[in-house]
Amino acid sequence: MKASSKAAVREMSMSRYKAFVSYDALFSLLPILLLVVFVLNSMNFLVHDSVGNMYSQEKFNHLVVIADYIVKDGGAHKEVSRVYPNWIDEDELNALRESKLDEMRSGLGLSELDFGLENKGYDGEHGKMCIYRIVVTGPDRNSLEIDRLFVCG
Repeated sequence: MKASSKAAVREMSMSRYKAFVSYDALFSLLPILLLVVFVLNSMNFLVHDSVGNMYSQEKFNHLVVIADYIVKDGGAHKEVSRVYPNWIDEDELNALRESKLDEMRSGLGLSELDFGLENKGYDGEHGKMCIYRIVVTGPDRNSLEIDRLFVCG
């Protein structure tokens, strides 16, 4: 064999080897790239989902705090120096609604905040997150009635 033909054969085998290496690298990197894209897409979904869940949980926590405040202090029946939790004085509840509802809405960032008693026609609002508390209403101990206090936002 001539030296030039040996060089040509060597050159051709090196060319095939380089092609094999480039195809091998392509087929090795393709699954890795697909896996990276899948992981990034999954992480993006999880982040957006957790942000939505966090907002819902924060809204729920605000509604619970407002309901507890109304039941234990804001709308509770008061006599001299005693406060009766879960006994809602309708006048106190109406006064609280008139005086502090706008302040609560702006302070907590709940523009659709509302609350009321079921027996007075308020049964929660569909499409909003609502919680309720079992309470009693009435002017004195002899005429108490069970009712539900709704807090929606």
